[in-house]
Amino acid sequence: MMHSLSRRGLALSCLLASVALPASAQIPLQAISLTAHAYDSVVSWQERDWRPAGLTEIVHVPGQILVDVRLVADGPWSDEVDSVRANSRDIKLILPDGTELEPQGGYQYWGQMQLNARSVSARRPRNFPDEDQDVYWNGLFMVPEGVSTATLTIGGDDISFEGAVTIPKTSEPEDAADFATFEVNSVRRYRRADLQDGTGSDALHTSITATPGMVLAELEIEVTGVAPNQADGGDRFNWSTHNFRLVDAEGHTMPLVGEGFMRRILDWQFNGVNIGDDAERNVIFLVPEGLANATLLFGETPVAEANLGAANINDTN
Repeated sequence: MMHSLSRRGLALSCLLASVALPASAQIPLQAISLTAHAYDSVVSWQERDWRPAGLTEIVHVPGQILVDVRLVADGPWSDEVDSVRANSRDIKLILPDGTELEPQGGYQYWGQMQLNARSVSARRPRNFPDEDQDVYWNGLFMVPEGVSTATLTIGGDDISFEGAVTIPKTSEPEDAADFATFEVNSVRRYRRADLQDGTGSDALHTSITATPGMVLAELEIEVTGVAPNQADGGDRFNWSTHNFRLVDAEGHTMPLVGEGFMRRILDWQFNGVNIGDDAERNVIFLVPEGLANATLLFGETPVAEANLGAANINDTN
């Protein structure tokens, strides 16, 4: 009897194992907006952090246009749904002839295209249901010239979406500098920066000395947020120190030393400001001692003038 029961139990277990359990249902996303922009070419910010001004990497494919698709979807939050996600490989732009295209790039910050395909990822707000949160996604596709419509589809394990995309005529991409205003409030020049890491008896003292014929020029840059540049719907303007360039009248780039932080100079920092507010940051460049005037760029756009010659040259900071 014991052996018979064991055989019956084993057979029942095998039968249950052979029955496919229903897969968890995909959550359909509902579009709030689905828009597209088209460009003949666009500047890649993928590897530009330390390259000199004027040395840009242009994305252009003969016979193709670059279609920038932007989706804002209603967050499908409930007590059971606290996050949604889809990998970039599960996102397709389907052309009228059935061709399926994968995204080739996208934007984390508007005006700063990078050649990384973006996934869909969003989480339910902490104080749901009192607070809502939309789902944002954008992607750049290479589309043959002459195509005017397409279908965006998103699949994967968690979510599903399908929406019609109208492809407009080509236009100029957004300029990263248009989301803020910039002003050089003051300039300091010195031959040596005396620095300190830490406080008290454990502090480390260091220094940076300008090379012969050069001085360190410290610019206090005021950044005022005009419009959000965050592609995920955030309401701030964000930037990094290496988004700036300082050039002379011939367009030659002055080496970026870094950004002042307490009594240190860091290679770069990530910064942000609320829209309508301003923030001041001290950015240090290495410039020729005799250079009287220079132009500050954000990306490749001139945004402010720096009167270097008005500042005395001191021995230290």
